Amino acid sequence: MFSRIFRLSESKNKTLRVLSAQATLPQSGKGTSWVTVTRTGSFTDPRYGRFEITPTMLASMVANFDAGVVGQDVFLDVNHKPGDGSAAKILKLSVEGNRLRALVEWTDFGVKAVKERGFTYLSAEFADNWQDNEAGAFHGPTLLGAGLTVRPVIKRLDPITLSCESGGDVETRVLAELADDLLKKAKQTMNKWQEFLKKLAAAGYSAEVQASIKKLGEALIDENTPDEKSDAVIAQLEGQAKQLAAAETQAKKLADPEPEKKVAAPAAKVLSEADVADLVAKKLAEAAQAAAQKQQARADAEKLLSETIAAEKGLDDDLKKQLSEEAAALLPEGATEAQVKALAQHQITMGNRLAANKALAAMGYHVAGTPHITVPDEGVKQLSEIYTDNLKKTGITLSFTAADKLHPFTVKVLSEFDRLFARELNAERKLLAGTQTDMANTKLPYGVQREVIKEALSDLNVLNLVQTLTDFSAQATVQVPYEERELGAVMNDGMVFEGQAIPFAGITQRMDTAFVNQMKLALVVTNEVVHFTRSSLINWDALARNIQSNARILRELVARRIMNEIQRASDAFNAVAVSNESITATASTGVFKTAQWPVVRPHQVLNLQGAAVGEVEHPLKFVVSGAEVKAFDGSGAQSAGTYYRIVNLNQGVFQLVDQTGQPKTGAATITAAYSRARNIAKFDIDLPSGVKLEEHLNGLLRLVGAQKAMMNGHRYRTPDYLLMSPVLNDQITNASEFIADHKRNGTDTTQAGDLLGIKNISAYGTNAPNTDLGDDRVIMGQRGLTTYTVVKPFATGELIELTNGQGQPLGKKAAYGEEYNSIYTPKVLRGGCTSIVVYSATARAAL
Repeated sequence: MFSRIFRLSESKNKTLRVLSAQATLPQSGKGTSWVTVTRTGSFTDPRYGRFEITPTMLASMVANFDAGVVGQDVFLDVNHKPGDGSAAKILKLSVEGNRLRALVEWTDFGVKAVKERGFTYLSAEFADNWQDNEAGAFHGPTLLGAGLTVRPVIKRLDPITLSCESGGDVETRVLAELADDLLKKAKQTMNKWQEFLKKLAAAGYSAEVQASIKKLGEALIDENTPDEKSDAVIAQLEGQAKQLAAAETQAKKLADPEPEKKVAAPAAKVLSEADVADLVAKKLAEAAQAAAQKQQARADAEKLLSETIAAEKGLDDDLKKQLSEEAAALLPEGATEAQVKALAQHQITMGNRLAANKALAAMGYHVAGTPHITVPDEGVKQLSEIYTDNLKKTGITLSFTAADKLHPFTVKVLSEFDRLFARELNAERKLLAGTQTDMANTKLPYGVQREVIKEALSDLNVLNLVQTLTDFSAQATVQVPYEERELGAVMNDGMVFEGQAIPFAGITQRMDTAFVNQMKLALVVTNEVVHFTRSSLINWDALARNIQSNARILRELVARRIMNEIQRASDAFNAVAVSNESITATASTGVFKTAQWPVVRPHQVLNLQGAAVGEVEHPLKFVVSGAEVKAFDGSGAQSAGTYYRIVNLNQGVFQLVDQTGQPKTGAATITAAYSRARNIAKFDIDLPSGVKLEEHLNGLLRLVGAQKAMMNGHRYRTPDYLLMSPVLNDQITNASEFIADHKRNGTDTTQAGDLLGIKNISAYGTNAPNTDLGDDRVIMGQRGLTTYTVVKPFATGELIELTNGQGQPLGKKAAYGEEYNSIYTPKVLRGGCTSIVVYSATARAAL
């Protein structure tokens, strides 16, 4: 395949040049301006028809310019004669709508060519599939340069004869729309000339006068005469016609048959072509002077506009520049100072709205239309202060995190809760302040719900390990952004010789789709919490206990889901399927264990209706007596039969149970199919003969170091956290390397004796029960790979009175609440974590 340079004739090797628009000089006092180099559309040639420039071609020109595939700077010249000097240097290319735009830095040579020499049009020069000289690689459509040209010449008002002399032996094709416009203007000019001649005839001018004027006009006006010049010429010729007619009339009046009374009539002065040209030149000079004054006035107005916008505080420089450039196009001619300042103020107002929209988007809000922020009062802030002040007096342990110390994610979630329930929160603030009484509200106080959210998220340490997002406009799915490192086949230490391909390596920004699920929870509250009329009657101790317990439950649910997802994603990396494995369950307990372990937890994506999306990933299948047994769900609604329950995925331990969850006793042979995790290392906690526990545990620390080295060296990931249970955390701190005399750099404990870190990797504890990690797994990974996205903050509905088995009220109410969220790890990021299984071979064998 060879690069095809666009040609007008296949028999000649000619680069394509296309003419699309006029050049735009910079504003007064500036050296750069944006010009239109070319645009999408249909281009025409005098002899060879049309061709198309597409948006894809423009995008390729920008990409190749940014990549520097031409191997040198790209310039504008004059008449496509680079030897005469540069007219401008192209600094940047961009696609704006259907136009290829270039930011150019002008030279004096280029400015004079446009202003004084008539080179007012731009023709772009490019190849449709540029081939570089070094490697011979093809790069697609590539801009090679551009030239300033004169206006295309039009002959006989015929599109076929439209041409543009652009220097050298290369013809230039003209954008069909531009050609049509130029031809239209040419026809208008000639039509104006014909209308003028008709006007002369209708005015009764003699044939001699009309002939003289027509001769002069045809010498000065043709199809290519600019509008301003043709108008000036016609105005001068109209005045000349009047002078000639007046002279004829005067001559006739003075005519007398008596010779002695005849007086010689003054000869009428007939203007020559040169006289008319001089008069036209004078008028054009006056017009040019007026245009210069007009241009200076506009430059002054634009300067005032820019300075007024620039003086506004609170807007960044890029936004100010954008507002100034957009407003400049709206400036009316002859605008007064008051009009300029009014336009500037309008742009400032729009800029503040844009800034508000940007700030709201950063907080997780997606604003449609024009954002308008109002703060009627500080009801929510005052309500929070009332709760904090009174709860601190109870002695109940709560975090009481100050507003300015909250995690940004917590702030976003609370802000959305405040937006959804602003009216109710403000009403509760008035109730607690003693200004109103309302016993009709049967919902859990929104202030209590808000404190539960704040307390739960404030103590949710696992948020430090994941990417936290909010998307309050999402419905069934959310988009999860992530980065993927692409490593090409970099051979020979990156050295690439002439003619060889250059490998790619870099970071790619990608998006993945995750499904939203409901996390539902019923909260129990006492009647003291609900039915209050004024602050003096509230039982703040009871309220504090409710907030504490409900926040703990909410926190544990979120933490458990996040930690289980981190482990499941890590185990799924490079997992292998095991099938038809025969296992015998313990007759007395129904417990059985797989031959290979850990076992990857199965995962089924569900939508909001609970319907399965796609297939189960890493399914578990156990067959007993020829029938597949299902998982025990604890609902109490399963029919009588045999089910299986996960006991410990880390060591591949399961149990057969009945529909009530009781062990299924009796001998049973099971055929198992599952997936075995390979992204792990194992450490047997059993003590070798003659080795102390403190010394043996040093081996676990060395294994952590080995896994870290593997992650760094093989996966190009830098682990920055360890996650384990408090039990395992405490066990590891018994290693002798934590004793002061044997301590190694980067491995330490806190003042309280808890594990601080190993090999400079910070250690975190699981503050939630019943996680898959249990007490025998250490997760090591890079933060931010798993994403927790909140779509709707936790909120409850109506309260329901609780009763005992006899239907008697208990003085308590339950409130059903739900949070819509997504917890997701993109598949390509699963290798960013690994883990260590800490187990006892003796204990497992005894199962």
